[in-house]
Amino acid sequence: MKVMVVEDESDIREILKNLLEEEGFQVVTLDNGMNLLEELNSNRPDLLLLDQILPGKTGVEAVREVRSSQTFGRLPIIMVTGLSGEEDKVHALDIGADDYVTKPFYPKELAARIKALARRSDGTSAVEAVPTAPAKSAETKISRDGLLIDFSAHRVTIDGAEIALTLTEFKILSELLKQAGQVLTREKLRERALGNLNVTDRTIDVHMASLRKKLGTIGNQIETVRGVGYRFTDRAN
Repeated sequence: MKVMVVEDESDIREILKNLLEEEGFQVVTLDNGMNLLEELNSNRPDLLLLDQILPGKTGVEAVREVRSSQTFGRLPIIMVTGLSGEEDKVHALDIGADDYVTKPFYPKELAARIKALARRSDGTSAVEAVPTAPAKSAETKISRDGLLIDFSAHRVTIDGAEIALTLTEFKILSELLKQAGQVLTREKLRERALGNLNVTDRTIDVHMASLRKKLGTIGNQIETVRGVGYRFTDRAN
C-alpha cells in the first residue's frame, strides 16, 4: 500500500516517512499541496495523509480539491490537525476527510488508524475505486427507489446519475441499505463503517449529515431514531 504524506515541517515529515516504512507502507512525501492533483496522478497513492496547515494551500482547500476530482474523489484521507477542539475535528470530517489525528500524535496510533482505513478500503487502490471482486454468493448490487449501490464498481447512482461519496459515506450507506427498515445504532455503524477507529457519536452524525445532503431527496429516507441511531426507510407510497 502506498501512502502520500503532505507535511511542510521536515522533521515531522521524516518521522512519518520512517514510521510508515517500518510498518510496511510505500511512502511518497510532499512539503506543500500546491500541485496536489498532479502529484496524485503521478504517484497514484492508496491513501493521503494531509497536514491541515500548508504553505500556499490549506489542508481544507486540498481536501475539497481532491473530493471534487473525478479521478481521486474516493481516495481515503486522514487529516493531521494541530487544533484539538471538537468543532475543528468535526469540520475536517464535514469537508470530506475520512479521519483526523491531532498533533502531537502517537506514532503507533497513527499507524493503526492508517491500517484501519486501509482495511475499510478493502486493500485496493481508492484511485481506481474498484475493490476486490466479492464472492459469488455475496450481493453485488442493492437498488431502492432509484438509488443503486454497485459494490463491484464501488459506485452509487440515483436514477442513473453518479453520486460522489467518500469511502466512509459509501460504507455507511451500504450498511443502511443492507438492513433497510432496521435501526442501526451509532455503535454498530462505527464498528461496520469505521472499523477500529476511536471516534465519537458526533463523528457518525457529521458523516450522516453530509451523506443525506449528497443524496438529495432520498437522503430524507435516512431517519434518525432519537437516542438509538439511524434507519433507511422505503419511500412513502
